Amino acid sequence: MDEEMRVRPVRRWLQSLSLRAWLVFGFLLALLPVILFSAVWYTQYRQQVAEPFRNVLHTQHRVLVSLERIQANLWDIAASVNDYANSGEEHYRNDFEAAERDIATHLRDLEQTTSAYPAFSPILEGVEQQWAGLLTIAASVEPDGDNADPTLIRFESVIAETGKRVEDIAETMRLMNEESHARALEVMRRLEIFAIIAGLLAICFAAAGIYIIDQALIRSTDKLVEGAMRVADGKRDREIDVRVPPELASVAQAFNAMLKQIVLQEERLAAAARADGLTGLDNRREFDRALDARIQSSRETNQAFALLLIDVDHFKAFNDSHGHLAGDDVLRQVADVLARNARKQDRAYRYGGEEFVMIMPGLRAYEAAALAERVRKAIAEHVMILPDGSENHITVSIGISVFNPQASQPDIVDLADKALYTAKTEGRNRVKVTA
Repeated sequence: MDEEMRVRPVRRWLQSLSLRAWLVFGFLLALLPVILFSAVWYTQYRQQVAEPFRNVLHTQHRVLVSLERIQANLWDIAASVNDYANSGEEHYRNDFEAAERDIATHLRDLEQTTSAYPAFSPILEGVEQQWAGLLTIAASVEPDGDNADPTLIRFESVIAETGKRVEDIAETMRLMNEESHARALEVMRRLEIFAIIAGLLAICFAAAGIYIIDQALIRSTDKLVEGAMRVADGKRDREIDVRVPPELASVAQAFNAMLKQIVLQEERLAAAARADGLTGLDNRREFDRALDARIQSSRETNQAFALLLIDVDHFKAFNDSHGHLAGDDVLRQVADVLARNARKQDRAYRYGGEEFVMIMPGLRAYEAAALAERVRKAIAEHVMILPDGSENHITVSIGISVFNPQASQPDIVDLADKALYTAKTEGRNRVKVTA
């Protein structure tokens, strides 16, 4: 139970990571083997190449120093032996023994230095053989003051040969050391530079990869989310423009197609909500909205408009005589005549039952009366084709009210209704304007 409680916060934290964080994490995880390989390679390079090579160079340097010191001691021994042979003085023998001890010390150093490097063993063996022969000859030299002593001559010959050999070895070692040192440093410098460049390139490529992913995926995802939020806020006037990657582009195209369908369906629903199901004209609800908007606009612009309230004469009696289907056909045909005789800026609505209403902007009373008379006459002259194929005629009565900026909507409709009532009481099939 305790372990589950400890794991749960970690799980919640992982679930809260954004897509950008997961992509970065995945990209770094993909680079992990390269990073580990580079680290191991560099470690192996340091441990198995650089350090051993440095140690070899250091050993070469120590061997070279020991050979140079042995060479100097050989010349001291040569001088001491010659002086002892000529004078017989003991302090020269002491100088010889001191130089001998120094050479023995240098030889021990060479043994310690070359013990881990078999390649240097032949150098040490050659020096030791020369040194052993030199000591044997030097021990047989006696003081007699004769420079032609064969033993002394042989000693000088051997020590000169030994010194030259040591000098040649030292010179060769010096040249090899300098060449190896320069070559090793150059190789190590190049490798280190290569490692640094490789590391920097890996970082740059990782950053470039993350940037490309961010540009191609995250921003496209952000556009999708932004588009979805716009739709949620009711803003559907702009499509989502996503082109990469192709998968998200397909999602965006599907989303845009869905958005078009939504807008189309909304327009159809809005049109259905506005329209009267029988006549196809706008319904009473849309009339109320349009009348409020027209009143507000007319008050701002001080532009007049006329309201026509139209009623089909004796419609109840017609329904009783011919049936409701014939009555519905008559209402549809009346609506069609109204639409044909309206101006471009006029709007006709079904007010309810057999009543229709028209809003006519920019008309004064006499102008509205003239247009209303034309509408009345067109309906009276129109041949109504009934469902059974028979023909009939219908008349309408029209009441007109003209907009007054001080009047409210109920006043305008009420005035038109009163004018309509007057037209009906005076015999129907006529137009009346509110006095």
